Amino acid sequence: MIVHIQESEYYNFAVVLGETPPDKEPIAILKTKAANEALHYAYEWASAKANSSVYAANAKVYIEAIEMNRQSLNEGHSDKADYVQLIYILSNLTYWRGVNSKESRKALKDYSESISGGS
Repeated sequence: MIVHIQESEYYNFAVVLGETPPDKEPIAILKTKAANEALHYAYEWASAKANSSVYAANAKVYIEAIEMNRQSLNEGHSDKADYVQLIYILSNLTYWRGVNSKESRKALKDYSESISGGS
C-alpha cells in the first residue's frame, strides 16, 4: 500500500507499507467463467476511471491484489482469501454504472456467496 501525504512547505513524500500489488489484471483467477468475465469488466471500468474516482481506484487495487491476498493466507484457504477480497471489490463497485455493470456485480456477488463457506 502506498500512502501519499499531501504536499506542503514542510513535507512532500509517500510512505510505502508492505508489498504493493502488481499493476496488471489477473487473468482467469477465479473458479468460474462468469466470475472471471465479471472481474474482467470490473477491472476495465476501474482502470478507465481510476484517475477520477476513488472507488474505481480502490477496486482496481483490490482486483490486482487477489493473488497476493491468497499468498498471505495458509495453503488451502484461497476461497476465504477471495471471499474477503471480493467484499472489498464489490463495495467499491457500488457506483459503477454502464455496460456490464449490473450483471457483473451480480455475478461477483453470486460467486462470493458460493465460496463464502457460511461466513
